[in-house]
Formats: sequence, C-alpha cells, structure tokens
Amino acid sequence: MSETQMAGPPATPPPNPLAQFLPQRSAGLKLLLVCALALLMAIPALFVFGVVQDRRMGADRALEQISDSIGGRQSLLGPVLVLPYAKAVGPLTSDRQVFGHVIVFAETGDAKANIDVSERRRGIHSIPVFDASVSFRAKFDPAKLRDSLPEGAEPIWDDARLYLGVSDMRGIREAFLVTANGKDVSMEPALQTAPGQNGYTPVPRADIRLAGGRIEGLETETRPLEIAARIRITGADRFAIGPFAKDTSMTLTSNWNDPSFQGGKLPDRHNVGEKGVDGFTASWRVPYLARGIPGAGTNIDLSEVNAPGWRDMAVRFIKQVSPYQSVERALKYAAMFIGFVFLAWFLFEVTSRARAHPAQYVLVGLAQSIFYILLLAFSERIGFDAAFVIAATMTVGLISAYATSVFRSRKYGLRALGILTGIYSLIYVLMRAESQALLAGALASFAAIALTMYMTRNIDWYGSRVSRTPA
Repeated sequence: MSETQMAGPPATPPPNPLAQFLPQRSAGLKLLLVCALALLMAIPALFVFGVVQDRRMGADRALEQISDSIGGRQSLLGPVLVLPYAKAVGPLTSDRQVFGHVIVFAETGDAKANIDVSERRRGIHSIPVFDASVSFRAKFDPAKLRDSLPEGAEPIWDDARLYLGVSDMRGIREAFLVTANGKDVSMEPALQTAPGQNGYTPVPRADIRLAGGRIEGLETETRPLEIAARIRITGADRFAIGPFAKDTSMTLTSNWNDPSFQGGKLPDRHNVGEKGVDGFTASWRVPYLARGIPGAGTNIDLSEVNAPGWRDMAVRFIKQVSPYQSVERALKYAAMFIGFVFLAWFLFEVTSRARAHPAQYVLVGLAQSIFYILLLAFSERIGFDAAFVIAATMTVGLISAYATSVFRSRKYGLRALGILTGIYSLIYVLMRAESQALLAGALASFAAIALTMYMTRNIDWYGSRVSRTPA
C-alpha cells in the first residue's frame, strides 16, 4: 500500500476558541469606504469640466472668426447732436484754453429694426448671424445747443456734428442715409484721435465707432430739427440699441424663434412664434426718468447710453440653451449623483450574498464620468435633448448589465435599471429646471438618505458574530 493511501484524509484544523468573537465583514467600514470612493470619483468630473471649458472656448473662437467677416455683436447709437466749445481759463485772453463738448439728445426718438437671422457653420459650431435694416426718427430742439454752453464758452460751429454710432463697423453694408428736415446729410467716419497739443478733439468720448455729418445752418436754426436715418448692418449673436433720446421707443421684428431678451430694459411687449408664425416681435419704451442720463449737458460720455446690461435694449439670438451651460450645471451635482449610485450598490450588497469589490465601484464611477463626455460630444452635433437620451441610455444599460453580473442575479440588474433610470431622470430635471434645481436636488438627497436608513435599519454595522443585547 502506498504512502498516499496510508496517510488518510488531511487533519481538520482545531477550532479557534476566539472565532465567535472575531468580526465578520464590517458593513460600517464598507459604507465608509464607499463614501470615500464617491468623493474620489468626483475628481474625474473636474477633468470633464475642463473639457467643457475648452469646447466653449472653441465655440467662442468660431464666433470670432465669423465676426471677422460680417461683424460681431452689434450695439447702435441713434442720432445725437454734438457741439465742441472752447473756454479761456483766467482773466486774460492769452491764458490757457480748455475744450469740451455740448451733447444734446433728441426730445423723442423712435427706432424700428427688421432683422433676418440665419446660421453659419464653423466646424461643428453653428453661429446665428443677422442682417438688420434699422430706421431712426428723432426730433431735436437745436436751441439747447446754445443754452447748454458753459458761461464764457465759445462754440466751434464748424465742428458741430450729428452723430450715429455702431459698435463694429465691419458689419456696415450700405451707406448711412440721413436727412435733417428733409435735406440730405453726408455722413463720414469720425475718428476718435488723441487730443492735439492744445488739448482739443472734435469727437466726443464713446466706446463705439461714430459717423458724423454736418448740418448746414445749425447755429441759427430755431425750428424743431427732425432727423431720419437708415442703417443696414450685419452681425452675430447679439443686437442692441441704446436709449438715444429723452423718450425712446423701439420696435423689433425678426424671423428667429429663440430670442433671449437682455439689456437694462426688457421689452414691454413681445410675441414669440404665436399663431404658427415664425419669428418674433418686441417693443420697448424707455422714458426720460428711466434712462438716467440728462437730455443735454457738457462732456457726457456717450458710452453710458449703450452700456451693455445697464441701459441698452438688446436681444441675443441663441439656439435654446447652450449645451455647455447645461453640462456644466450637471457637473455641479456630479458628486451627489455618483453617491446615489454607490449607495444603491451598497444596498444591493447588504441585501444579497454577493459582494462588490472597491475596484468595481471605481469602474461604475468612471462609467458615470464618461456619461458627461458622451453628453457633451453628442449635444454639439444633435442637440441637448437627443444627446441626453442617447448618453443616459448607454450608461444606464451598461451599469445595469454590470450589476446583473456582479450580484449574479437578473433581479438586481432590473433593480439597478429602475434606480438608475430615476437618477438620470432627476439629472435631466435639474439641468432643465434651473430655478428649481436646488430644491429638487435637496429633496432627492434627503429621500436617498432616508431610504438608505430604512433599508439598513437591521444591519449589524460592527459585523460581530455575537449580537448585542440591551443592558
């Protein structure tokens, strides 16, 4: 008989008398590990945030490239009268002179703009561009030019001009057609040069480019001065007009269906895509007191009239919500949603015999990070809503199938499918309901913690074999 046959079965190791006191797998320690992993998995979301910023910069570069050819964001200044003056400082005529400008705004002004919007593509980016025909009507009191002169000032009538302003001259497509009381006014570019040796410059301060024209007989005119002007201009993304008169009205019509009204004054009335008609109409009125700028005065900075977001009447042509803005909003809640999924997997663990390794939690977290990249990539091409459906379906399907394999049960795969569908539906709600995002996120977080408390109420967190009895 061989030695193997004579040896018999291997001896059973003696029982450990302390085995009943040794801890099992501690659910409490595993939960702490899961929470730490959830926080660590938020780090890849920061890298995705960097990708979003880079793609946003690419869209801005596309806007700049198109603006180089047709003009960028446009802001217009309606008719304004300007009279330079000189004033001696000191009792002698040989003393130093100072120079300034009398600025007179129209008593009433009306602007009408008809804007045709189309889209131009630069790479994967689609940029709204517009072709605007704008007409101005303004009524001035020319006597205010003389009345507003400082005491002792001498007017320089040869340099008195009627000015119109455009923020980006590259967009001008036709010569300005301007009349004063029915007579044509020839308009020329007004260069804002540095003051000469004596400190004199005929052009007033302004952040926009000005075109000026001389009105014959302005120095002796006593009748109301009625100005009519017509401008055709192209641009991209945003169109605005400043309140160029003491009482300013503006009417704007366009074929664009997704306007975003901006500026210091929102429209009093607007009609967007109603009754099956494409485009929108909007009307504004800015009364004198709401404008916050005097009707006439010296050395008024014309930039104040067109201050963006402060006094201007503006509309931005956008395609619904920027995908970059929506993805950024979702990334702000990335840690919370990764935590939701990890809590779900932890509950699967404590209610099943299978155990998930920390590496498997990491893989699930990385899959959720890839979701944001998929969302960004698809939304640039097919729009945000369709991109969200595709990216969420891919991610939910992948993680649910993985849950079936990890927990060795189709039941847990179906549970994962239901829970993840709810989580990604919540993500969509948070991205679309911006004003209610905080409330929805807070309620969802509370519900997730409450459900976890309920599901784990009978768990022995210490993992000991000896149950503890109350004293």
